[in-house]
Amino acid sequence: MAAPSSKVGPAIYTEVYLNNLTDQSFSRLDKIDWWGSGKPPVNVPALQTRYFQQLADSYKGYSEGGIVFVVKGDIKWVVAWSNILDKDNKVYTEITKKDSVDWDKIKEQLEMSGSHAQVTNEGYKTTVDIDPYSVTPNMNAKLEEP
Repeated sequence: MAAPSSKVGPAIYTEVYLNNLTDQSFSRLDKIDWWGSGKPPVNVPALQTRYFQQLADSYKGYSEGGIVFVVKGDIKWVVAWSNILDKDNKVYTEITKKDSVDWDKIKEQLEMSGSHAQVTNEGYKTTVDIDPYSVTPNMNAKLEEP
């Protein structure tokens, strides 16, 4: 059984760091703000990091969203996070060649995940971590060629 969350209040914001450790620049294909709002970068150049802040929704105090980048050809990198009141913070990631992004399915996977996610697929490896208890967590997402 998981330890109870030590959060003291609603989410304030999520600090999102996107680390491109590959020799390919990639561009944003899609984004979703389930709760809260942010302005993710349009692209992440090769061997660089981009940052943005997703502010929590002022009504519920939730920060929950996702981003999809096109890495190379038809390879997509999906990153999603959840920072909501009275629940541990969670992350989800995948590397896929699917034609479209099913945000409902990603949200289901996110709800069942934890504070760490790692996937290797299509010649890439992604690792995503978030502080499970902070109301202002850093979410670090990394894409690399293993």
